[in-house]
Amino acid sequence: MKINLIIGIVFVALALVFFGLSWRDYLREQGRKTITRTVWLRLAFIFLAVGIGLSFLHVLIR
Repeated sequence: MKINLIIGIVFVALALVFFGLSWRDYLREQGRKTITRTVWLRLAFIFLAVGIGLSFLHVLIR
């Protein structure tokens, strides 16, 4: 089940991209909380949770 680990890493990488987009929006709007930034952060946390979950599943199955 090595595929779980690879997909988990891809999800964590996508979470980092979404965190970066959120940070860019934060800097562009001078720290004001926008709907766009909230959506980017939610997506980042969801992708991070799924990525960590898949990586953890890989460890449990192994």
